[in-house]
Amino acid sequence: MPAHKIYILKKALVILLIVQAAAFTAKAQLGYNYAQYSIGFGSSYVKAKTDVPYPVSHPAYYLNTSYNLSPYINFTLQYEFGRLSGGFSDYYVNGLKKLNPRDTNYSKNVLALSTTYLAADPYGRSYYNDYQSIHLHADVQLGELLDLNEDHIYTKALKNIYVGTGIGMVYNNISAINRLSADSSYSYGGSDHSTNVLIPVRIGYQFKIYNSYDEPSILVDLGYQMNYVFGFGLDGYSDPLFTTRSYERFGGFHIGVKFNFGNVISYRKALH
Repeated sequence: MPAHKIYILKKALVILLIVQAAAFTAKAQLGYNYAQYSIGFGSSYVKAKTDVPYPVSHPAYYLNTSYNLSPYINFTLQYEFGRLSGGFSDYYVNGLKKLNPRDTNYSKNVLALSTTYLAADPYGRSYYNDYQSIHLHADVQLGELLDLNEDHIYTKALKNIYVGTGIGMVYNNISAINRLSADSSYSYGGSDHSTNVLIPVRIGYQFKIYNSYDEPSILVDLGYQMNYVFGFGLDGYSDPLFTTRSYERFGGFHIGVKFNFGNVISYRKALH
């Protein structure tokens, strides 16, 4: 065989081997890759814990964006807005809904609502806080920390459980509040607009939906978050009359969706 034909044959063989190696490498990486960024939204059902009794739960809504350090570790910047409320107004309105106007004792029962509330809170406080918050948190899933048995359905599911924490701010906007004592002789102090530092504490589960390349592309998040607040701005009261005050907090269950995008990174082990 002529030398030039042998050269061409060797070159073709080398190219074939390179193509096969590249195809094998690409195939081997399927199930290991993930996108570096996420953007998402969701809703939660939040309730405040202050020393104003009878808090009520309300829906809240959030937007977030994340940097995925790995498929199981992400750093998230989140903006949330909603309402917090508690006290006499909510208690009275909800109590009226439970009464039967046709009951012969209706008037007495209406009067009893005020009496019952004042027994728990002699100040007769009530507030509505249309708040906004922003915070940065980090979540770590068990899949990052443990080498779970991928062949067992239960241990395979455990890897998506996460815990997280971070730091942020809540911007309080008291849209309605009762600042007068029952006899209108005293006005309770406080601010209608304030800002407090918060620490979010999170726990939950993340369902991953994979695309045709076996990369997690859609993330569904179910969890619970409690925000511990430094200060007393959630209910709008900061009067020295209230000498025994506990630290305030708010939070509840949430559900959200994230969409992964951006650079594709290879992880050290298979994702599913």
